[in-house]
Amino acid sequence: MAEKKGTGALILIGVPVALVTGTFLAIILLFSGTAAAACAGAAGTINPDDVPAGPVAGYSGEQLKNAAEIMNAASALGLDRSAQVLGVMTAMGESSLVNMGYGDDIRGVTNPDGTPTCSQGLFQQQWCLGTWGTQAEVMDPTHASTAFYERLVGVDGWQELEPTIAIHRVQGNADPFHYAGFFGPADQIVTTLAGDSATGGGCASGGAAFPLSPGFNMTGNFGPRVQPIAGASTWHPAVDLQHYPNPCGDQIYAITGGTVTLIAGYQVSIKSSDGYTVSYLHMKLSDVSVSVGDTITAGQPIALVGSEGPSTGCHLDLRINTAGSVNAAVNGLPRAEALDAPASAAGFVNPEDYFALFGMELCAAESCARQYE
Repeated sequence: MAEKKGTGALILIGVPVALVTGTFLAIILLFSGTAAAACAGAAGTINPDDVPAGPVAGYSGEQLKNAAEIMNAASALGLDRSAQVLGVMTAMGESSLVNMGYGDDIRGVTNPDGTPTCSQGLFQQQWCLGTWGTQAEVMDPTHASTAFYERLVGVDGWQELEPTIAIHRVQGNADPFHYAGFFGPADQIVTTLAGDSATGGGCASGGAAFPLSPGFNMTGNFGPRVQPIAGASTWHPAVDLQHYPNPCGDQIYAITGGTVTLIAGYQVSIKSSDGYTVSYLHMKLSDVSVSVGDTITAGQPIALVGSEGPSTGCHLDLRINTAGSVNAAVNGLPRAEALDAPASAAGFVNPEDYFALFGMELCAAESCARQYE
């Protein structure tokens, strides 16, 4: 709720919400090894009447139209894609993207001074305070979104803050991490509604991008392991990644550009322009959003996380095979066969080593838990 230090923000009961943990803006770094800026990208405008019926990340119908209105307000102010994501995730956390004519007051929530709250609209702005607009204005998606963004840009360093913290400084809710779980769904909606003008989690062509939205954990490492399930390997030429608590349906992003060479079983493989191949495993083929022969850019959405094949639960198996590579840096990485792997793992390299070439840490201690033996 905007300008209320109470319990948190109102979530509409009965409206489906995809719970995806993600606390930071996704980043993309260039192959030179120097850090690039946080995910941004130009913000386009969307015709609300042309948005898909959905569902997208658990949201549909009027919810997606409201998301389009929020995105357009950011664009009208000259803000970038990252601002669009922040606006959409705020409205998810406040109203489930429903333009509600009521708020926490129906649950007896009051302001710190004991006065009744008067929160309404997508952002649950308190019209009776006189700072967000009239009652009619906070119920207008464009006005409400614009009012939110005008305050967001007044937050010092908002683009460098964790999204949930930047939002908290605008909304003034009790829990600064309340909005963290809405980053993934918001990013997916912005990507879907923007169509070809957006590239999702990596947000740029070239370089490398993380395969999932921020906040994922590593549940399987590269190397020998105890066979977790019948049919699985005892030498794992990949890493396993997932968000807690192990959800299927997370958006998967291409970690580098290339051409789709294989879609079969539960696997998508993309051959880079340098000849090495990146494979993504365990998704349903019906959840794959690219086709064989497609040219892919880093950060482009390609599929959704699944649990197909030998699997103990929903996760992404990410593996990189250097066969055919003409990239000297990639070819210099330790290969599985040098680590006493069986012949079936020959040519594979540790994805963590691969990301290190880009100056990126795939599973940084401050944001990624290692949940394996």
